[in-house]
Amino acid sequence: MHGSTNIQKGRQFQFLKTVLWLGLTAFGGPQMHLPYFKKRLIDRKRFINQEDLVEINAFCNLLPGPTTTQTITTIGLKLGGPKLAILTVLFWALPGAAIMLILALSPTFLSAHQLQYISATVVGFMVYGFLSMSQWMDKTPLNWGILLISGLLGYSIHTPLIFPLGVIFAALISAKFGKHLGPKTKLPSSQIKWRNLTVFFLIFTIVGAGGLLLSKYKTTSKWLQPVVYFENTYRMGALSFGGGNVLAAMTMEQYVHHKKRMTLDELNTGIGAIQATPGPNFNLAVYTNAVAMRNSNYTQSGQIMGGVIGLVAVFLPGILLVLFAYPIWTTLQNYSALQRSIPGIFAVSVGFILAASLILGEQLLIQIQNLSYSKISTHLFVLTATVIMLYTKKISTPLVVLFSILIGWLMP
Repeated sequence: MHGSTNIQKGRQFQFLKTVLWLGLTAFGGPQMHLPYFKKRLIDRKRFINQEDLVEINAFCNLLPGPTTTQTITTIGLKLGGPKLAILTVLFWALPGAAIMLILALSPTFLSAHQLQYISATVVGFMVYGFLSMSQWMDKTPLNWGILLISGLLGYSIHTPLIFPLGVIFAALISAKFGKHLGPKTKLPSSQIKWRNLTVFFLIFTIVGAGGLLLSKYKTTSKWLQPVVYFENTYRMGALSFGGGNVLAAMTMEQYVHHKKRMTLDELNTGIGAIQATPGPNFNLAVYTNAVAMRNSNYTQSGQIMGGVIGLVAVFLPGILLVLFAYPIWTTLQNYSALQRSIPGIFAVSVGFILAASLILGEQLLIQIQNLSYSKISTHLFVLTATVIMLYTKKISTPLVVLFSILIGWLMP
């Protein structure tokens, strides 16, 4: 199914219901989202097929921004055009955004004590995500090599640049040495409408320049502060290669170290909470902007406005890229070298899930090494139980997360 495949309105309504359910139940971050998409959108509802999902995800991996949000938005674009795409991102992001806003408005709603075993649960989600996605990878020696090399490099080199560089490297290697999927096709450069990307970069430049100019006068007008927050968040959303972890690192630099808009403890609470929240990890921006508005002495209505600013600003550049760049991709997708590169791009994505599993697993071991034997045993039990519960597919993911929070609440 290439290009646009508009479905009937009744089918579109069923698709949005499924997206809303995913927004309410897709815990575990981007490493778990693709298995959820496959289960709900392919296996159960058959809105698309697995080949389409791999191809769309490869396209979105080439873009900055929230990759799985862009993936499900692109699916909506294929099925119903721009209107369905915009509704898709709203139905997908709003449930988690509402939870993060509540946490920002009510800081004591969930304590660190209740979330103490979330890190073990997240590692369990990561392990399951890697094992699940590696099963539907194109299993060639080249792709296995890309997976292992990207996994080891992602584990060894901690820099946001590793993800875009890894994707580009995997695409080039796979395009050169990957198996041929059909007759060679020349690059149809004359058919590509580059004005779409020109419009995107024009919007990005205008927003960035406006925010930079207004930031010089923010101290003289309280009403300019939300505009500056919008620009900062928009810029981070537009430059975040590598998902929510990269966004969290950029937020720490911009909101904690550079501008002192929130404390490190406040940010860490948000990062911990986002692991227990369904939907995209980019919803962290809802929390951070609401807290920043609170720390700037805005009323609760101002804090809600900050949450809305975070929601719109962090997702807008990624969605604009999908709307503007996907028509170019549909023109290029029959190009033989690009077809050969798609399995490699998917393999590098699975490799970075392996890297994330190793990094978070190592951090968990460091975190628990000085705890009591009973605490260490409980962490390992929660991790193992998470993987087992996910593999049985008989326990829904919200119950897995609630299981972890319940154990945190019961343990002293």
